[in-house]
Formats: sequence, structure tokens, C-alpha cells
Amino acid sequence: LLLLHHSINTNDMSSYITWTLREIVLPLPLGVIISAITERLVRRSRPYARLRNNVIKLSVACMGVSCVSCNLLFLVGVIFGTAMQPVGLTGGIATGKSTVSSLLQRQSSSDKEDEDQFVIIDVDGIAHDILLPNKLGSDSVYNLLVAEFGKGILSTEEKGTISPNIDRRKLGDIVFRDVQKRRKLNSITHPKIIKIMLKRILLEGLNLNSSPSGKTTKRRRRRVVCVDIPLLFEGGVPMRLLFGTIIVVACKPDLQLERLHKRNPDLTLEQCRQRIASQIPVEKKAAKAHVVIRNDEDLKSLKCQVQVTKANVAEKVSGKQHRGVELTWVVFGVMAIHWLKTYTILLDVELLHVFIRVYGN
Repeated sequence: LLLLHHSINTNDMSSYITWTLREIVLPLPLGVIISAITERLVRRSRPYARLRNNVIKLSVACMGVSCVSCNLLFLVGVIFGTAMQPVGLTGGIATGKSTVSSLLQRQSSSDKEDEDQFVIIDVDGIAHDILLPNKLGSDSVYNLLVAEFGKGILSTEEKGTISPNIDRRKLGDIVFRDVQKRRKLNSITHPKIIKIMLKRILLEGLNLNSSPSGKTTKRRRRRVVCVDIPLLFEGGVPMRLLFGTIIVVACKPDLQLERLHKRNPDLTLEQCRQRIASQIPVEKKAAKAHVVIRNDEDLKSLKCQVQVTKANVAEKVSGKQHRGVELTWVVFGVMAIHWLKTYTILLDVELLHVFIRVYGN
């Protein structure tokens, strides 16, 4: 109705297009982009971090509000952009990424307050769930994969069931030998995985996914949303841009091969090499990471590295020393001042008109 009303009262088409872009099309994505860039900037550790970051956020808020006036869609975009700032945890196959993920998520058994909380979104778990026939409804790719690769990928241990599960080992043997089939598999599964992943990132970023309970829980000082995603770098530039901080778990190539063969004794060494070769070399991933955890030694050494990484990443991502005042509140404050100023001017003009009508005669 607003668009129709404006189009009726606007004779100049260029003005109408400009108004549409300014008031409807641009505010939401502009808010997301501005808040995402700002959040990435304030994660850098430098002297006077808190003062510097507050100045950056105030400047960004003033410029953003001046560009889109006081559009509420801009504020919504800032909220979404601030929430969509997960940490990416990745690495090569058999480098110990899952172990690091569980260590990051683990909380101490003591009643220690102000403990950092890492919320882990497991992309491997999502990839497993979408293969099941009846778990995710329309997001399941079960029927698509059976139609594409045949019933030979189904488990033979569940012949009596109506919809036997897909045997991931059989599917893996097919796609790891043929690049074209692997690309076909990715084209089917990746859009669904990304859709579910983004939805969970947003829910966890806005802290909407926690179920209320009557139990009193420990107060968390800092909350970090972390996505355990094996093929982060393989997803290309868009996937890398999604994560402001990237942690890579790496180990020596010969140790990686040894661990993979030990974990999957039914695979030959050649099959293990094929699975490792299907991914970007782990050392190349480590070179592009913000944080690298080396898993070349024992579990004790790995735990020490994870504890240090957990504290450092939590401080940069959600620590008060670096973030200062939340960008959302700064934008809302600038908008409130702008609204108050505009309302005051309109009120003064109206009072002036009343004064002229009463005393003008």
C-alpha cells in the first residue's frame, strides 16, 4: 500500500526508483554488510582496542543512518549481520578436528562462573542427517541420491525396512573414484547443508535456539558460535567470507595418513590417499587461517593448545575489551536521536503555526 500510494503521488520515475532503493531495497543488505565488516574490524587486537572500536561503531552508525535515514530495515540488517559472525573450525580428514570440537564445547565440571561457552554447529552431523529418509522432511536428499546413484548405495543390513539407510561407505567408494560423480553429489547435498547451517547460525547468533528450563545455569561471560565444517576452504570465497575467524587443525601429512588408516582399517592405503587428495592440503589451509592448532603430539598437548585458543578467540569475538558497546545499540541510539530531533522540529513548527493563528490577528 505504501508503494502504491507513493507511486500515485510520484510523477518522476527516477525519483520513484531512488526512493524504492533507498527505503526498501538497500537498507536490509546494507545493514548486514556494514555490521559484518565492522565486527571483523573490531576483532583485531591493538592498543586502546575498546576506545577505538567504540569510535568505529559510532562513525559507522552515523554514516549508515545518514544513508538510509531512519529505516527500521537497516536496524534489522545490523542485528542479523551482528548475529551472523560465527567462528569456522576446519582441517583435513583425520587431523583431529572432531576432537578439538569436543574440547571447545566441553565445560568444566566445577561451578566456575564467567566461563566461556562455545556453541558448536556440526556440519558433518547435518550432512549425515540429510541422508536419512525420514528425519529432515523436505531437506532430505535421500530420494535424490538413490535416483542418481542407484539402489546399490543402500545398506544391505536393513533389507526388511521400507527405506533402508544410505551406506556412506558405499557412496564414498563411488564418489572418491570419480570427480564428476563427486561434483554431482556436492551439487545435490551442499545447497541443503548450507541452508540448514545458515539457519542454525542465525538462531544461535540471536540466541533463540536455547530451550527454556527451570534449572539455574552458570552465568557465561562470553558466548561464541562455532561451526565445525570440514570443507570450509573447498566451499570457495563466499564460504570464507561467512567466517570472521577461522581455526584450522593441522598435522603432518604422514601422520594424517597413518591416523586415517588406523581409524578405518577396512580402507586400503590407496583409498586413504584418495580421500586425503580429494581435499585441499592441510598445510595450505593452515596458511590461510587466523588460528592454527597443531595436532602432531599427544592429547595433553592438544588440550593445552585448545584452552589457550578458546580464551583468545572468545576474547576477540565477544570479549568486552575488544568489542565495547554493541553496534546494534549504537545504531538504535543514533536513530533515536534522529527521531527525537525530527519530532522536536515538527513540534516546534506546529507550535509556531498555532501561535501565529492565535496571535496573528
